[in-house]
Amino acid sequence: MRDVHPLYVAAVGIVGAAAGASLDPLGQRLADLSRAADDRRRAARQARLAEDAAAEGPDASPVSDGSSGAGAVPAAGTTPSVPELPAPQHDHEPVISDGTAAPAEPGPVPVRHLLPSGHSTPRMAGAAVVTGGLWAATALRFGQHLVVMPFLVFLALGVVVSVTDLSHRLIPRKLLYAAVALILPLEVIVSAVDDTWHAVLLAVIGGASAYAALFLVWFFAPYFRGNAMGFGDVNLSGVIGLTVGYLGLVHVYLAFLSGFVIGLVFGLVFAAVSGTGRKTYFPFGPSLCAGAVVAIFWGGTLAEHVFHTSS
Repeated sequence: MRDVHPLYVAAVGIVGAAAGASLDPLGQRLADLSRAADDRRRAARQARLAEDAAAEGPDASPVSDGSSGAGAVPAAGTTPSVPELPAPQHDHEPVISDGTAAPAEPGPVPVRHLLPSGHSTPRMAGAAVVTGGLWAATALRFGQHLVVMPFLVFLALGVVVSVTDLSHRLIPRKLLYAAVALILPLEVIVSAVDDTWHAVLLAVIGGASAYAALFLVWFFAPYFRGNAMGFGDVNLSGVIGLTVGYLGLVHVYLAFLSGFVIGLVFGLVFAAVSGTGRKTYFPFGPSLCAGAVVAIFWGGTLAEHVFHTSS
Protein backbone atom coordinates (compact mmCIF):
# COMPACT_ATOMS: atom_id res chain seq x y z
CA MET A 1 0.00 0.00 0.00
CA ARG A 2 1.18 3.49 -0.83
CA ASP A 3 1.20 6.57 1.37
CA VAL A 4 -1.70 8.56 -0.09
CA HIS A 5 -3.83 11.37 1.22
CA PRO A 6 -6.97 10.16 3.03
CA LEU A 7 -9.12 12.78 1.30
CA TYR A 8 -8.09 11.35 -2.07
CA VAL A 9 -9.08 7.85 -1.01
CA ALA A 10 -12.37 9.10 0.44
CA ALA A 11 -13.19 11.12 -2.68
CA VAL A 12 -12.53 8.15 -4.97
CA GLY A 13 -14.68 5.96 -2.73
CA ILE A 14 -17.58 8.42 -2.81
CA VAL A 15 -17.43 8.67 -6.60
CA GLY A 16 -17.30 4.87 -6.76
CA ALA A 17 -20.40 4.57 -4.60
CA ALA A 18 -22.24 6.95 -6.93
CA ALA A 19 -21.06 4.95 -9.94
CA GLY A 20 -22.23 1.71 -8.37
CA ALA A 21 -25.66 3.11 -7.58
CA SER A 22 -25.99 4.45 -11.14
CA LEU A 23 -24.80 1.31 -12.91
CA ASP A 24 -27.01 -1.10 -10.97
CA PRO A 25 -30.33 -0.09 -12.61
CA LEU A 26 -28.55 0.16 -15.96
CA GLY A 27 -27.32 -3.42 -15.60
CA GLN A 28 -30.84 -4.58 -14.72
CA ARG A 29 -32.25 -2.81 -17.74
CA LEU A 30 -29.68 -4.32 -20.10
CA ALA A 31 -30.25 -7.77 -18.62
CA ASP A 32 -34.02 -7.45 -19.15
CA LEU A 33 -33.49 -6.30 -22.74
CA SER A 34 -31.07 -9.16 -23.42
CA ARG A 35 -33.50 -11.75 -22.10
CA ALA A 36 -36.39 -10.24 -24.08
CA ALA A 37 -34.30 -10.23 -27.25
CA ASP A 38 -33.45 -13.90 -26.75
CA ASP A 39 -37.12 -14.71 -26.24
CA ARG A 40 -38.06 -12.86 -29.45
CA ARG A 41 -35.41 -14.72 -31.43
CA ARG A 42 -36.68 -18.03 -30.11
CA ALA A 43 -40.27 -17.16 -30.96
CA ALA A 44 -39.22 -16.13 -34.48
CA ARG A 45 -37.39 -19.43 -34.98
CA GLN A 46 -40.43 -21.35 -33.75
CA ALA A 47 -42.64 -19.45 -36.20
CA ARG A 48 -40.30 -20.16 -39.11
CA LEU A 49 -40.23 -23.87 -38.27
CA ALA A 50 -44.01 -23.96 -38.08
CA GLU A 51 -44.33 -22.19 -41.44
CA ASP A 52 -41.84 -24.56 -43.07
CA ALA A 53 -43.67 -27.58 -41.68
CA ALA A 54 -47.03 -26.28 -42.89
CA ALA A 55 -45.65 -25.52 -46.35
CA GLU A 56 -44.28 -29.03 -46.74
CA GLY A 57 -47.75 -30.49 -46.25
CA PRO A 58 -48.84 -33.92 -45.01
CA ASP A 59 -46.61 -35.78 -47.46
CA ALA A 60 -43.46 -34.14 -46.14
CA SER A 61 -40.63 -36.06 -44.63
CA PRO A 62 -41.59 -37.64 -41.34
CA VAL A 63 -40.92 -35.68 -38.23
CA SER A 64 -40.74 -37.50 -34.94
CA ASP A 65 -43.04 -36.24 -32.23
CA GLY A 66 -41.08 -37.92 -29.53
CA SER A 67 -43.94 -40.27 -28.59
CA SER A 68 -42.89 -43.16 -30.80
CA GLY A 69 -39.78 -44.38 -32.50
CA ALA A 70 -37.92 -42.40 -35.13
CA GLY A 71 -39.69 -42.19 -38.46
CA ALA A 72 -43.23 -41.91 -37.14
CA VAL A 73 -45.42 -40.53 -39.94
CA PRO A 74 -48.29 -38.13 -39.18
CA ALA A 75 -51.76 -39.12 -40.29
CA ALA A 76 -53.07 -37.74 -43.57
CA GLY A 77 -54.45 -34.23 -43.32
CA THR A 78 -52.60 -33.42 -40.13
CA THR A 79 -49.72 -31.01 -39.69
CA PRO A 80 -46.39 -32.63 -38.92
CA SER A 81 -45.24 -31.95 -35.41
CA VAL A 82 -42.71 -29.17 -34.98
CA PRO A 83 -39.86 -29.90 -32.62
CA GLU A 84 -39.74 -27.57 -29.67
CA LEU A 85 -36.70 -25.33 -29.50
CA PRO A 86 -34.90 -25.09 -26.20
CA ALA A 87 -35.43 -22.14 -23.95
CA PRO A 88 -33.08 -19.23 -24.75
CA GLN A 89 -29.62 -19.94 -23.53
CA HIS A 90 -28.87 -16.50 -22.11
CA ASP A 91 -25.71 -16.84 -20.08
CA HIS A 92 -25.97 -20.26 -18.46
CA GLU A 93 -29.03 -22.24 -19.52
CA PRO A 94 -28.11 -25.63 -21.03
CA VAL A 95 -28.52 -26.24 -24.75
CA ILE A 96 -26.77 -28.62 -27.13
CA SER A 97 -24.62 -27.05 -29.84
CA ASP A 98 -26.84 -28.26 -32.70
CA GLY A 99 -29.80 -26.29 -31.34
CA THR A 100 -31.73 -29.22 -29.94
CA ALA A 101 -32.90 -29.41 -26.38
CA ALA A 102 -30.80 -31.25 -23.86
CA PRO A 103 -32.07 -34.74 -22.99
CA ALA A 104 -34.76 -34.76 -20.34
CA GLU A 105 -32.89 -36.48 -17.58
CA PRO A 106 -32.18 -35.65 -13.96
CA GLY A 107 -29.42 -33.12 -13.77
CA PRO A 108 -28.19 -30.05 -11.96
CA VAL A 109 -30.86 -27.60 -10.89
CA PRO A 110 -30.08 -23.94 -11.59
CA VAL A 111 -30.01 -21.59 -8.64
CA ARG A 112 -32.02 -18.51 -9.56
CA HIS A 113 -32.78 -15.19 -7.97
CA LEU A 114 -29.94 -15.13 -5.48
CA LEU A 115 -30.53 -11.41 -5.76
CA PRO A 116 -33.84 -9.70 -6.62
CA SER A 117 -34.22 -8.42 -10.16
CA GLY A 118 -35.76 -5.16 -11.32
CA HIS A 119 -35.96 -2.20 -8.97
CA SER A 120 -34.47 -2.99 -5.56
CA THR A 121 -33.24 -0.29 -3.22
CA PRO A 122 -31.30 -2.71 -0.94
CA ARG A 123 -29.55 -4.29 -3.92
CA MET A 124 -28.67 -0.89 -5.36
CA ALA A 125 -27.36 0.27 -1.98
CA GLY A 126 -25.27 -2.88 -1.69
CA ALA A 127 -23.80 -2.32 -5.16
CA ALA A 128 -22.96 1.26 -4.19
CA VAL A 129 -21.22 0.21 -0.98
CA VAL A 130 -19.22 -2.58 -2.64
CA THR A 131 -18.18 -0.42 -5.60
CA GLY A 132 -17.24 2.49 -3.35
CA GLY A 133 -15.18 0.23 -1.11
CA LEU A 134 -13.35 -1.32 -4.05
CA TRP A 135 -12.62 2.08 -5.57
CA ALA A 136 -11.27 3.39 -2.28
CA ALA A 137 -9.08 0.30 -1.89
CA THR A 138 -7.79 0.78 -5.45
CA ALA A 139 -6.88 4.40 -4.73
CA LEU A 140 -5.04 3.24 -1.62
CA ARG A 141 -3.33 0.42 -3.54
CA PHE A 142 -2.06 2.42 -6.54
CA GLY A 143 -1.95 5.95 -5.16
CA GLN A 144 -2.53 9.16 -7.09
CA HIS A 145 -1.63 7.82 -10.50
CA LEU A 146 -3.42 7.37 -13.79
CA VAL A 147 -2.97 3.62 -13.51
CA VAL A 148 -5.97 3.51 -11.18
CA MET A 149 -8.32 4.39 -14.04
CA PRO A 150 -8.57 1.06 -15.93
CA PHE A 151 -8.89 -0.81 -12.64
CA LEU A 152 -11.67 1.48 -11.45
CA VAL A 153 -13.57 0.84 -14.67
CA PHE A 154 -13.13 -2.90 -14.34
CA LEU A 155 -14.17 -3.02 -10.69
CA ALA A 156 -17.34 -1.05 -11.43
CA LEU A 157 -18.04 -3.50 -14.24
CA GLY A 158 -17.28 -6.47 -11.98
CA VAL A 159 -19.88 -5.39 -9.46
CA VAL A 160 -22.66 -4.76 -11.99
CA VAL A 161 -22.11 -7.98 -13.98
CA SER A 162 -21.94 -9.97 -10.75
CA VAL A 163 -25.28 -8.50 -9.74
CA THR A 164 -26.93 -9.22 -13.11
CA ASP A 165 -25.54 -12.75 -13.05
CA LEU A 166 -26.97 -13.31 -9.58
CA SER A 167 -30.33 -11.75 -10.43
CA HIS A 168 -30.83 -12.84 -14.06
CA ARG A 169 -28.23 -15.57 -14.64
CA LEU A 170 -26.80 -13.66 -17.57
CA ILE A 171 -24.08 -11.13 -18.27
CA PRO A 172 -25.10 -8.37 -20.72
CA ARG A 173 -22.66 -8.25 -23.62
CA LYS A 174 -23.04 -4.49 -24.00
CA LEU A 175 -21.51 -3.96 -20.56
CA LEU A 176 -18.48 -6.05 -21.52
CA TYR A 177 -18.05 -4.25 -24.84
CA ALA A 178 -18.26 -0.88 -23.13
CA ALA A 179 -15.69 -1.96 -20.55
CA VAL A 180 -13.20 -3.04 -23.22
CA ALA A 181 -13.78 0.23 -25.10
CA LEU A 182 -12.76 2.11 -21.94
CA ILE A 183 -10.12 -0.14 -20.38
CA LEU A 184 -7.87 -0.66 -23.40
CA PRO A 185 -7.55 3.05 -24.32
CA LEU A 186 -6.91 3.92 -20.67
CA GLU A 187 -4.13 1.32 -20.51
CA VAL A 188 -2.63 2.78 -23.69
CA ILE A 189 -2.73 6.30 -22.18
CA VAL A 190 -1.08 5.13 -18.96
CA SER A 191 1.60 3.29 -20.93
CA ALA A 192 2.24 6.37 -23.06
CA VAL A 193 2.69 8.53 -19.96
CA ASP A 194 4.92 6.00 -18.16
CA ASP A 195 6.60 4.60 -21.29
CA THR A 196 5.59 1.07 -20.29
CA TRP A 197 4.33 -0.27 -23.59
CA HIS A 198 5.20 -3.82 -22.60
CA ALA A 199 2.36 -3.64 -20.06
CA VAL A 200 -0.20 -3.06 -22.83
CA LEU A 201 1.22 -5.99 -24.77
CA LEU A 202 0.91 -8.21 -21.69
CA ALA A 203 -2.66 -7.00 -21.19
CA VAL A 204 -3.63 -7.92 -24.75
CA ILE A 205 -1.92 -11.31 -24.45
CA GLY A 206 -3.63 -11.87 -21.10
CA GLY A 207 -7.05 -11.02 -22.50
CA ALA A 208 -6.66 -13.21 -25.57
CA SER A 209 -5.22 -16.12 -23.58
CA ALA A 210 -7.93 -15.99 -20.92
CA TYR A 211 -10.68 -15.85 -23.52
CA ALA A 212 -9.20 -18.74 -25.49
CA ALA A 213 -8.68 -20.88 -22.37
CA LEU A 214 -12.22 -20.50 -21.07
CA PHE A 215 -13.67 -20.89 -24.54
CA LEU A 216 -11.95 -24.26 -24.82
CA VAL A 217 -13.24 -25.26 -21.38
CA TRP A 218 -16.76 -24.17 -22.32
CA PHE A 219 -16.66 -25.86 -25.72
CA PHE A 220 -15.08 -29.19 -24.85
CA ALA A 221 -16.32 -29.83 -21.31
CA PRO A 222 -20.04 -30.74 -21.47
CA TYR A 223 -20.50 -30.20 -17.73
CA PHE A 224 -19.37 -26.59 -17.93
CA ARG A 225 -21.36 -25.62 -21.01
CA GLY A 226 -24.74 -24.42 -19.78
CA ASN A 227 -24.46 -26.09 -16.38
CA ALA A 228 -21.60 -24.32 -14.64
CA MET A 229 -20.44 -21.83 -17.26
CA GLY A 230 -22.20 -19.79 -19.91
CA PHE A 231 -20.73 -17.92 -22.83
CA GLY A 232 -21.10 -14.70 -20.86
CA ASP A 233 -18.41 -16.06 -18.54
CA VAL A 234 -16.17 -16.67 -21.53
CA ASN A 235 -16.58 -13.07 -22.66
CA LEU A 236 -16.01 -11.85 -19.11
CA SER A 237 -12.77 -13.81 -18.91
CA GLY A 238 -11.36 -11.79 -21.81
CA VAL A 239 -12.08 -8.53 -19.97
CA ILE A 240 -10.50 -9.90 -16.80
CA GLY A 241 -7.37 -10.99 -18.68
CA LEU A 242 -7.13 -7.60 -20.42
CA THR A 243 -7.33 -5.75 -17.11
CA VAL A 244 -5.28 -7.96 -14.82
CA GLY A 245 -2.75 -8.73 -17.57
CA TYR A 246 -1.56 -5.12 -17.35
CA LEU A 247 0.05 -6.10 -14.04
CA GLY A 248 1.63 -9.25 -15.50
CA LEU A 249 0.69 -12.65 -16.87
CA VAL A 250 1.25 -14.23 -13.45
CA HIS A 251 -1.59 -12.08 -12.20
CA VAL A 252 -3.86 -13.47 -14.92
CA TYR A 253 -3.06 -17.00 -13.81
CA LEU A 254 -3.69 -16.09 -10.17
CA ALA A 255 -6.98 -14.37 -11.06
CA PHE A 256 -8.45 -17.49 -12.64
CA LEU A 257 -6.92 -19.87 -10.12
CA SER A 258 -8.49 -17.80 -7.35
CA GLY A 259 -11.78 -17.53 -9.23
CA PHE A 260 -12.12 -21.28 -9.67
CA VAL A 261 -11.19 -21.93 -6.04
CA ILE A 262 -13.69 -19.33 -4.82
CA GLY A 263 -16.37 -20.81 -7.05
CA LEU A 264 -15.65 -24.32 -5.79
CA VAL A 265 -15.76 -23.26 -2.13
CA PHE A 266 -18.95 -21.26 -2.61
CA GLY A 267 -20.56 -24.16 -4.44
CA LEU A 268 -19.69 -26.65 -1.72
CA VAL A 269 -20.91 -24.35 1.04
CA PHE A 270 -24.13 -23.48 -0.79
CA ALA A 271 -24.86 -27.11 -1.62
CA ALA A 272 -24.32 -28.09 2.01
CA VAL A 273 -26.48 -25.27 3.38
CA SER A 274 -29.29 -25.64 0.85
CA GLY A 275 -29.30 -29.43 1.00
CA THR A 276 -29.38 -29.72 -2.80
CA GLY A 277 -26.05 -31.54 -2.95
CA ARG A 278 -24.20 -31.92 -6.22
CA LYS A 279 -27.32 -31.37 -8.33
CA THR A 280 -27.04 -27.59 -8.08
CA TYR A 281 -25.27 -25.01 -10.16
CA PHE A 282 -25.08 -21.29 -9.78
CA PRO A 283 -23.72 -18.19 -11.58
CA PHE A 284 -19.96 -18.34 -12.07
CA GLY A 285 -19.35 -14.71 -13.05
CA PRO A 286 -19.14 -13.38 -9.48
CA SER A 287 -16.44 -15.96 -8.64
CA LEU A 288 -14.40 -14.91 -11.68
CA CYS A 289 -14.70 -11.25 -10.65
CA ALA A 290 -13.70 -12.09 -7.08
CA GLY A 291 -10.63 -13.90 -8.39
CA ALA A 292 -9.70 -10.81 -10.39
CA VAL A 293 -9.99 -8.69 -7.24
CA VAL A 294 -7.62 -11.06 -5.45
CA ALA A 295 -5.08 -10.76 -8.29
CA ILE A 296 -5.34 -6.96 -8.45
CA PHE A 297 -4.79 -6.36 -4.74
CA TRP A 298 -2.68 -9.32 -3.66
CA GLY A 299 -1.31 -10.79 -6.89
CA GLY A 300 2.21 -9.52 -6.32
CA THR A 301 2.34 -10.89 -2.78
CA LEU A 302 0.95 -14.26 -3.87
CA ALA A 303 3.37 -14.51 -6.77
CA GLU A 304 6.30 -13.80 -4.48
CA HIS A 305 5.38 -16.05 -1.57
CA VAL A 306 3.56 -18.88 -3.32
CA PHE A 307 5.40 -19.14 -6.62
CA HIS A 308 8.64 -17.46 -5.48
CA THR A 309 8.35 -15.05 -8.41
CA SER A 310 8.67 -11.32 -8.16
CA SER A 311 5.93 -9.38 -9.92
